[in-house]
Amino acid sequence: MKRRWAPALAFILVLAIPVPPAQAYRGDDHHDRGHHGGGCVGCGFVGGLVVGGALGALLGAPYAVAPPTYAYTPPPPACYTRPGYWSQAPVVRPDGLTTYQRVWVPPQTVCS
Repeated sequence: MKRRWAPALAFILVLAIPVPPAQAYRGDDHHDRGHHGGGCVGCGFVGGLVVGGALGALLGAPYAVAPPTYAYTPPPPACYTRPGYWSQAPVVRPDGLTTYQRVWVPPQTVCS
């Protein structure tokens, strides 16, 4: 993940600029009427926009994320083959007794 460090550097540089102190209000100068401290309200507004924009660009920067990869999995087979096996089958003898005999059950194909 890459971050953009230019806005952070601009924010630090804005904080590092020295600002001269505001002059005290002198009542005898007609140019200072209405500006009771000699401050610049517009400078603070513009500075806030600059610093807010720098912080917003730093914190709200989108990150490059790779798109998700989709793996193709084929569907399960519809038919499968059961293996053959030996089983015990009952056999009725002529005298009426039941016995069991081993028989081979062949492989079978089952479809669902």
